[in-house]
Amino acid sequence: MQSLAQEPNDSDGEVRYISDDLFTYLHAGPGRNFRILGSVVAGTRVTLLQEDAENKFVEIIDEKQRTGWVDAEFISVSRSVRELVPGLQQQVDENKKTMLQQQQNIDLLNQQIADLTSQNTNLQKKLRSAEKENLEKSQTLASYDQTAQMQWFIRGGIVAIISLLLGIILTYLPKKKRRNDNWM
Repeated sequence: MQSLAQEPNDSDGEVRYISDDLFTYLHAGPGRNFRILGSVVAGTRVTLLQEDAENKFVEIIDEKQRTGWVDAEFISVSRSVRELVPGLQQQVDENKKTMLQQQQNIDLLNQQIADLTSQNTNLQKKLRSAEKENLEKSQTLASYDQTAQMQWFIRGGIVAIISLLLGIILTYLPKKKRRNDNWM
């Protein structure tokens, strides 16, 4: 009876929860033969004050600050589904928003990839065209270089032939006779 007269205090015990799948009766003592003080709804946050291992009952303080005893099998250390669901729903909503943003980012990146692929294709075509033009210019330059070498060879040959003919002609030209003024 003294425990009923005392003001309950949440800081005196460990935090526990009433299991989700029931409501349980709050008894005045550790057993079913004690007076029922009320009921505790499943998932309610309670504070554990003490345990009676022999009768398998625990003394708790509920959200209405009532002190009483409930069957120990209905006490859980984990939070109830009723408390977890709103938080989980909020996380699901946040995850959906994040997924939507990520999908939009993926679509944008796919569009950028398509644009870059198109640009890459165009640049590769231009590169092939430039390489082909460079090859043609190189062949033309090589042809001009070969033509220039041939022209120099022909000119050199003409100069050599003219020099040879000139040399031959000069040898057959009549020479001036030298006077023989030998005084002696």
